[in-house]
Order: sequence, then structure tokens, then C-alpha cells
Amino acid sequence: MSVSSYGGTPRGNELLPLRGSNQPTMGEMFGSRVRDSRSITADQALIHMIKVMMGTGMLSLPLAFKHSGLWLGLILLCCICLICIYCTRQLIFGQHYITFIKREQRMDYANVMRSAVELGPAWIRGHGYLFKQMVNLNMFVAQFGFCCVYFVFMADNLKQFFDQTSNIHISQAGWIALLLIPISALCTIRELKALAPLAAIANFVYLIAVVIVLQDLFSEWQPWDQLPAFGSIESLPLFFGTVMFAFEGVAVVLPIENQMNEPIHFITPNGVLNTSCVLVLLVYMTVGFFGFLRYGNDIKDTLTLNLPQTPFYQAIKVMFVLCILVSYPLQFYVPMERVEKWIKRKVKVVETKQEPLIYAIRFGGVLLTCAMAQLIPHLALFISLVGSVAGTSLTLVFPPLIELLCCYSRQELTKWVWIRNIGLMLFALVGFTTGTYASMVQIVEAFGKSDV
Repeated sequence: MSVSSYGGTPRGNELLPLRGSNQPTMGEMFGSRVRDSRSITADQALIHMIKVMMGTGMLSLPLAFKHSGLWLGLILLCCICLICIYCTRQLIFGQHYITFIKREQRMDYANVMRSAVELGPAWIRGHGYLFKQMVNLNMFVAQFGFCCVYFVFMADNLKQFFDQTSNIHISQAGWIALLLIPISALCTIRELKALAPLAAIANFVYLIAVVIVLQDLFSEWQPWDQLPAFGSIESLPLFFGTVMFAFEGVAVVLPIENQMNEPIHFITPNGVLNTSCVLVLLVYMTVGFFGFLRYGNDIKDTLTLNLPQTPFYQAIKVMFVLCILVSYPLQFYVPMERVEKWIKRKVKVVETKQEPLIYAIRFGGVLLTCAMAQLIPHLALFISLVGSVAGTSLTLVFPPLIELLCCYSRQELTKWVWIRNIGLMLFALVGFTTGTYASMVQIVEAFGKSDV
């Protein structure tokens, strides 16, 4: 790291940038990047941000509203979204402060965490690698959790489709096992560019399917007075976990922002981050509120399972399954890329032996997600569990910690900085513990229920 000694107050970090200031301006931190073949514009970044946040979690939001109540769900969804936006901004500002100090243009989430710790007080400074691996572990849990949810989502929809349109009756566990074949084949593809054409088609099909589902939500409503305005406090943790899962895009925020030519356009009040999150929030509110209003207490784990039993809407379920089938190797790519880099760096064997090992680990990863999906075959509970565990840590715990450490480096640790960041982490801790506990209790109770 390009640093020089600094003999200032002991309250701050003695390692400050050679650029001459530990309080860089917005213009210095968010300067233009060197354009390359991967560079994207603000409009392209906006599209990517919206795309990554409108996944399977969105289709479970009506069930989240069942847990919270119609009007309380609307209020809490807005509040959680605003908190997530604020914490994501903390992460972005922390990254740009650290890259300014280190004279780098880009940095991933785990290394931002490591560098922030190394800028902190002396007692924590030597634990940067540990915190980096904590972020990596949570990302692994999140990505593998998404893959497990994809297995259950596809199995649920295929089971319902064939049960209602044919004489083929296979249990949910059977469909999960059958899906192992095409997913394993797709996961042998190790280059993202090879998946790009399929992903582009899947995104287009997914958009059409979502629009059709939204149209169905406005066709008929339950009487307002028959639905609870406020749910029970015992079920609120499940609401929290489902909403945190829906905001699953935090792991890809930095990769998207790092590709922008003009990063200042990502963080401004009307920039990419705020605009994309507000637009997605409006869609989430529409799906959650009107989905619960449409189907009431009969709402199932995912909105697709409540669609009318007509050939047209049955075809929509198949469209969603095909889109998620393509999305699986994209989510799987993130942890596997790190594993492959580790193998090539650490495993001292000839390259011809590394390749079989890499493919064996990829297949093992697919088997692991398949096994987890078999163990917890209840989509809503799996979504809430993953959201409470990994989503909470990545979105609500690490960013406030990064801001505290960066403020220490800048000698700006005021009382207000402490209050707001400790408050955010306490909020995250309550959500993490109650959401995880409630999900695990429900999962244990759900064991033994037939899925035939």
C-alpha cells in the first residue's frame, strides 16, 4: 500500500495516503476511470442493477406480506429498503476512500473489508485477512443458498405443472433429483461469455413472464377488510428474512459499479443506486401488496404456484423454470471462480491434473446444493433462512463496520457516527437472530410432511 508515516493525533490511523490528505473530496474519490473493453455506462449499470434484484425472492413477497399484514408489510418494506440503500452507499463510499488511499481503481467487497480493517486501530489491524474470509464465507453461503432456492423453485413449479396437465406424477424430491442432470451439464460451462447468449434470452423471457404475472394481480382482489392489516409479532422474522433475500443484489453491486466509466453517477442522489433501488422497491411493493390482496391467506410459497390453472398460465410457470435454469450457473459461477483461482494458486500439480479436480469440485458443488434442497424442500422457509443469515450480514453488518473503520482513519469518529452504525448493526443482529431462529423452528416443524 502506498502510504507514508503521519505523526498526528493518536486517535487516527498513522497510515495516510501519499496524496496528501486523509479527507479526499468527492471529486478525488469518484474520479473517472480508464475506459476498457469491460466499461459500461450509467444506463447499462442501471439495467444490470434492476435485473439482479428482480429474482425469485420477489415472487415470494406476497407470502412475506401474509406474515406481516397488508399495511404493516408496506411500511416495513419501505423502511428496510431505505436502510439497505444507506448501507450500500456506505459500502461504495468505503470502497472509494480505500482505493483512493491505495491508488487503485477497483476493489471487490472482501478486499474492501480487509483494507478497512487494516486502516483501523492497532488491535484489529492484523486481522484483515480474517475479516476478508468472513465476507467470502457469507458470499459463499448466499450464492449457494440462491442455488438451493433455485432447485426448490423449479421443482415446485414443474411438479405443479405436470400434476395438472398430464398423468406424470413425480414427487418434489424426484424433480429435484431429475433437475440435477441439466444443471450439472450447464455448470460444466466455465466461461461467462459462453452463457451470455442464453442469459440474454432468459432475461427477455423473464421480463415477459413478470409482466404477465403483474397483469394477473390486478384481475381480482380479496375484500380489504378480510385481510389482516398487521400480522403477529411471531411471524415478523420470516417477513424480514424474505425481504432480505429479495434484496439479493448486494453481492454484485461492487462488480457493477467497478465497471462504470464515471462512478460518480452511481452514487449521486439521482444516480444508478438510488434510482434502481426506488424502481425495484415500487415493483416489490406492487407484487407484495397486490399479490396478497389477490390471493389472500391462500398465497403459496411463490406467486407462480397461485397462478390460474389454465394452459396459458401453466406455460408461464415453464417460462420461469427455464429462466431460473439458466440463472443457476450464473450464480454458481461466483463461488466456483474463487475456488478455481485457489486451486490454480495453491494445488501444486500439473495443469492436466488440475482440470479434472476443478470439474470434480464443480460437480460436488452442484450435488451439495441438490442435497440441501432435498433436506429443506420448503421454498419460503429456505428463502427466509438464506436472507436472515447471509443477506443480513452482507447488507447490514459489514458496511457499517467499514464506515466506522474508514471514519477512524479519517479521524471523524463522532458520537453520531457511533450511534448510527452501532444502531444499524444492532438492527441487523436482531433480524439475524430472530429470522434464523424462526426459520429453523419452522423448518424442523416442516420435516416429515409429504411432498407427494
